[in-house]
Amino acid sequence: MIRLVLAFFLFLSTLCLSAQVTLSLSPEAVELDVDETQFETVAHSWLVNTSEEAKVYRWKREVESVTEGWESAICDFNACYNTTVDSSITDLELGPGDTTNLDVHIRPMGVDGIAHVRLVVFEVANPANRIEGNYYFNQSVSSKESFRTSDIKIFPNPARDYFQLSSYADVDRVIIYNMAGAEMKSLLAYQDEKFDVSDLHRGLYLVRLVNRRNHVLKALRLNKR
Repeated sequence: MIRLVLAFFLFLSTLCLSAQVTLSLSPEAVELDVDETQFETVAHSWLVNTSEEAKVYRWKREVESVTEGWESAICDFNACYNTTVDSSITDLELGPGDTTNLDVHIRPMGVDGIAHVRLVVFEVANPANRIEGNYYFNQSVSSKESFRTSDIKIFPNPARDYFQLSSYADVDRVIIYNMAGAEMKSLLAYQDEKFDVSDLHRGLYLVRLVNRRNHVLKALRLNKR
């Protein structure tokens, strides 16, 4: 009986140790404004092994929202990985108290827009030992509704006379800009509304979806025929 009790407590202790988080990410949330005329904007953060033994970590990139045409790169002490790489290729081997940079680079490619990138970092030997960081570009952390609009699309695109939204959730206004950044139209958004663009010249435009607090939820490209 005593052996069974001891074995049970040993099992509980093992569970507690495996669930203990022994890494930190500082800061865990970063907000930055992006100047589309610059090549890139960098959100810096640092990952620390807070345990008393060496650990091996990996990160996984999860793009919650990003403007079409924007590119991102994740850089740690091993390398920088471009948009097409979803997770670290080389393991992050950190001794007790060791640190690595974990930076998110956003390249707007001359286009105004928004992005929210989440990095999940976990220990290879114990995936429950994990932490995540959130990186917001031209967004506020408090703008939770922007995450719900990440899948909104405009159609038809290319458009001749009008376009619509695949979802109108949280959208209060639709603002249309030309590629020089000049505002062409500001239209109120209603469910199933058709946004008239028949008077616009042929070419590319930027469409911003804005909520009632004047936060940009998403920016999309429109091809006017």
